[in-house]
Amino acid sequence: MKCSKRSWNRPLLISLYFFVILFLFWISNAMLLARTEKQAQSVEIIPTADVDLDRAIALYRQGEYEEAIKIFYRILPLLSPGKKTEALYSMADCYRLIGRKEDAIKIYQMLVQSDPSSAFAPTAYFWEGKLLSELGNFAQAAAALKIAVEKADPQTANAASFLLALCQLRIGEEEKGVCRLRELVEKSADLRVEAAAVLATYYESIFDWGHALEFWSIVLHESKDPQTKSKALTRCGWAAWKSGQPKEAEHYFTQASGGPPYTEWNRIANSGLFEFYLSQNRYKEAIQFYEKHKEGFIENQKEKILLDLSTAYIETKDYSKALSIIDLFLANYPKSSLVDLAVYRKIVANYYLEQGSLEKNAQQFFSQYPSSPYIYPLLYLEAEEYNRTGKFALALPIWEKLESAHSDLVPKEAILLGRANSLYGLEKWSEAAELFKKFLTEYPKSREMVHVKMHLASVLEKVGEKKEALKYWQEALGAVKRTDPERQSCLEQIGILAYDLKENSLAAETMQKVLSEYPHSSYRGVAAWIVGQSKYENKQYEAAKEYFSLAREAEPEKLYLAATLMLAWIAYHQDDVEKVCSYVQSYEDNYKKGAEAIPTELYYWIASRLLQKGKLDLAVFYFKKVIQTAPSKDKYYISSLWQLAETERKLMNWKEANAYYLEFQKADPQNASNSPVLLGLAETQIALGQFAEAQKNLEEVLLKEPEGENNAKARMLIGDNYLAQKNYREAAKAYTTLSLIYQDDTITPKAMQKAAFSFSKAGDNDQAAFWEKKLKEKYPQFKPDA
Repeated sequence: MKCSKRSWNRPLLISLYFFVILFLFWISNAMLLARTEKQAQSVEIIPTADVDLDRAIALYRQGEYEEAIKIFYRILPLLSPGKKTEALYSMADCYRLIGRKEDAIKIYQMLVQSDPSSAFAPTAYFWEGKLLSELGNFAQAAAALKIAVEKADPQTANAASFLLALCQLRIGEEEKGVCRLRELVEKSADLRVEAAAVLATYYESIFDWGHALEFWSIVLHESKDPQTKSKALTRCGWAAWKSGQPKEAEHYFTQASGGPPYTEWNRIANSGLFEFYLSQNRYKEAIQFYEKHKEGFIENQKEKILLDLSTAYIETKDYSKALSIIDLFLANYPKSSLVDLAVYRKIVANYYLEQGSLEKNAQQFFSQYPSSPYIYPLLYLEAEEYNRTGKFALALPIWEKLESAHSDLVPKEAILLGRANSLYGLEKWSEAAELFKKFLTEYPKSREMVHVKMHLASVLEKVGEKKEALKYWQEALGAVKRTDPERQSCLEQIGILAYDLKENSLAAETMQKVLSEYPHSSYRGVAAWIVGQSKYENKQYEAAKEYFSLAREAEPEKLYLAATLMLAWIAYHQDDVEKVCSYVQSYEDNYKKGAEAIPTELYYWIASRLLQKGKLDLAVFYFKKVIQTAPSKDKYYISSLWQLAETERKLMNWKEANAYYLEFQKADPQNASNSPVLLGLAETQIALGQFAEAQKNLEEVLLKEPEGENNAKARMLIGDNYLAQKNYREAAKAYTTLSLIYQDDTITPKAMQKAAFSFSKAGDNDQAAFWEKKLKEKYPQFKPDA
């Protein structure tokens, strides 16, 4: 029978419903209880956190770092202390390996704080320090690395020591860092090359190229990596170059250069070798090397290298090729920061090709590139051109401008020399001498040293400092080779100066070399004259005659007179009166018609030599010849008046001497009141009875010279003046005063003698005796004039 829902008994349905509910509840509880018991049994055997730790570590080792981190975070609170330390270390490694350095550092720090004595701690300190250093926290990194160095295993400790050294170099502990790296180079086989590379780079940064070369050499010889060796080879080249070892630098650069194909370090070495050739002025080799490796240079150096190539062509005087290189540069790099340099070089090349006006091109450059540093080398070129063409007044302000600009592109040495040369050209001798001396002090190894010494010597001659000038000519001579053209000028000037300074042996020896080495010298006549003088002084009269004859022949206009006179003197010494007359006659014969009489200088020279020999009367004769023939303003005329006055006074020709003194005062008013003039004049006036005039002149000397020899002579003559007037008391007073205030082995005993005589004439015999006694006691060897 089919039953419908309505046929179900409602109360039964309700009961069945509750039964099912209760059954399901019981089943559920039973199942839950069974699960709980099972779980309880599993915790006791393998805890869930440990299982998850193993799983996390497995993920970490498989490179699933982020998944591992999630598990580590969840299970950390559930782990035992030992397991927790391992988890922290692995978790930190995961962060480190995915580049989350800050998080890794925090976990490493958590590890060492929670378990500082664990086996993981030293390595954690290492990684903490490494990551901190990578983030630029070098001081904190150093603190962590120091612990790693102390506590880690040897391999890790070495690595930590290496990183610690790097940090120390960054935090101002360079000395410690360098010591640590040196220790690693000495003791660590694993890190020796790396430590040497860091040391080499460090020494490069402080421009200690010698040590840089030392450590790059270690890298070069011990690295197994070809690229590292190539780098070290190139850096050895730079370090050797900078440390002043050009041969070694070329050796390294040559080994490191090459191509094609071109490696990175090939290109750097090629660029270095090219620049090295330029620095050594080996311009042809630089050009050849460039042509061989046009494509083998550092990319960012190609512009500069192209311009340097133009310089090489300029230096080899291939100016057309230089211009083509510069035009190529300007076409390829129109916006380069080196365009102004290229334009400057173009002006230089055109200047040497004599294409266009340097001044006009320079002005255009100054207008177009007002801030260019190459303004200054262009100004230098302009100033040099002005000096070369004798426009020193235009050059000088440019040199002064360059001096104040302090440009690195114009050597201070060149500026100083250029300015000195301008002053020399403007005949500002004292200023030029000062700058030439400054140059020699500041640049003692300059290539211009010889020429500067020659210029300085020339300037010193012009300002009358002949002794110092001679010293510089000798130094210049010592610095030149026998084949150098400067040798001739040095010899000639040394000979002339030595002669002027009466260093006759040096003069003769030097001029003998001029005659033998340079027979066509323009100083041949002078040289013969000086050598002849030496032979004459050494009484080698026959040899002297040969040289004086050569002097007359080589330079008749200047030396005929002097040489003829010397030949006459030689004849005189040889007692050949006829020869003396013949030489004088020869002179007169050559200058007869329309010529001057025997020159004043000749008479003056003869008179002076006679005066030196003590032939006063004959000297007076020739000095009179001078004043008869010389113009009244002529120096020989004035000097002869003085010599005549002095000589006539010595001859006691008082009237003549007095007249010459007065004539001298008229002819030379500037020296008219000089003490020697007034003293000589006063002596003649006393002799002629002009006592008042004499007294006046002597008092003027006392006023001019309150002490010294001239003062003493004036006092002596004052005494003589009183004595001549028979004013014995005043005479005695003058002589005794002189004796007391002036001590001289000649003047003082004479004053004492005259004092005794004056006292005697005045009737004061006691004082006379006193002074006679005092004279004998103090000057027992004194003998009165007859």
